[in-house]
Amino acid sequence: MAQVVITDQQAVAESWAMWVRTVILGASVGLVFWILTVLIGRYIIEALACGPVLNAALCADPKPLAGNIATILVAVLGVVAMVRIGAARPIIVAVAAAALVWDLAAWTNGLFWLEAIAWSIIIYALAYALFAWITRYAILWATIVISLLIILIIRIALVL
Repeated sequence: MAQVVITDQQAVAESWAMWVRTVILGASVGLVFWILTVLIGRYIIEALACGPVLNAALCADPKPLAGNIATILVAVLGVVAMVRIGAARPIIVAVAAAALVWDLAAWTNGLFWLEAIAWSIIIYALAYALFAWITRYAILWATIVISLLIILIIRIALVL
């Protein structure tokens, strides 16, 4: 019977090229996030909230809710794309990035559209870069704990 012996417990074998592909994928996901936010806000939320039943809060500003829906959709798309390119632990990367940028549409609300696109691309690329770097370590529970701590620290810092 063959036996597998892992000699390097430090890191999962992942190249720099894969990390760069994951960062580029994060930037692409940021662009898709902005497009989905606009489309969902304009054609779904405004149509439902401003139609026969008037909900003044959603009718006035549908972007935060549309952004939260788009965050979930692009997290799923990100997992599928990372599986296709062979990235390590794509679910952790996508879910952690989604938790980190949960209110991105609210943060960029009121900005000029080119600036909102740029910030969405930059923030998603940085989030994917951070969590793709963290998930290359071989110990799964340590990866999850470190990711949760980073999310908690950054979310608390954003509130302050």
